[in-house]
Amino acid sequence: MENQEIKIQAPWGKVAGKLWGNPDDTPVLVVHGIMDNAGGFDKLIPLLPKYFYICIDLPGHGRSDHFPPSLPIFTVNYILVYILTMNYFKKDKYIIMGHSYGGQLALLFARMYPERVEKLVLLDTIHYLTTSSNRYLDDLKHKFKEHFITEEKKKVRSPPRYTYEEVLAKVKQNRPFPLTEDAAENLLKRSLIPLDDGKYYLSTDQRLKYFINPIHDIRYAIESIKEHPVQCPLLIIFGHENVVQRHVLRSILNHLKKQKNVTVKYVPGTHDVHQINPEIVAPLINDFFITQKSKL
Repeated sequence: MENQEIKIQAPWGKVAGKLWGNPDDTPVLVVHGIMDNAGGFDKLIPLLPKYFYICIDLPGHGRSDHFPPSLPIFTVNYILVYILTMNYFKKDKYIIMGHSYGGQLALLFARMYPERVEKLVLLDTIHYLTTSSNRYLDDLKHKFKEHFITEEKKKVRSPPRYTYEEVLAKVKQNRPFPLTEDAAENLLKRSLIPLDDGKYYLSTDQRLKYFINPIHDIRYAIESIKEHPVQCPLLIIFGHENVVQRHVLRSILNHLKKQKNVTVKYVPGTHDVHQINPEIVAPLINDFFITQKSKL
């Protein structure tokens, strides 16, 4: 399946991405996790049905411009990117597939705009992490503190510079579960900026280390999902080795499992199984795309 680059104009700059397939086919919006980019799907997309895949780099990732400077990054701002992308391609409804943070955003979007989502696939994620009522102010204060520290550092320091070997090792290892070399290289193709001295820096926005989710506890999250449920067919695929979301948000997962439109599958692998062993998850996605009815 051939692919090509795309840049979509946004009020703050450009949203970059990769397009796979024919624009006349079923559109699938594909969104990566935090600190990753559209290259994370390079091995998976060729194994999927011949639909029209729109793999974007979220702002601050890959080849996309950053959000406007100086302010912290709030999760809900990324919903604007979903809307801008969908409006750009002028399709009525989309399948959405999201990994990790991209999937958390997708779940929120599907609940906000059910009329625009035909089906939803979440890869090793369900919901952004919640905060208990006795901790949320301290958590917010901590993120503001780290934001100011990061902004001050940017005034006096240039971005870190790496040899290719150093940055490859960094991308492979600086995550909960290591990536394979080829998976890391697919990400670097979109985030590596060469310098005159033969070294590189990463295009990733440093503010992403301290992004701010909507602040509420698990009880509020469940009540919100009950009041505004996902209406389209939903497939959730978890890697066996990553238990964090399944454990911390198990009450949300247990609620979702009770819904007739929700299918939950478990596969061997880590949080990034779609990058490392895409052949494991592809058959589940293919079956869901082709056989699952869009209207319940």
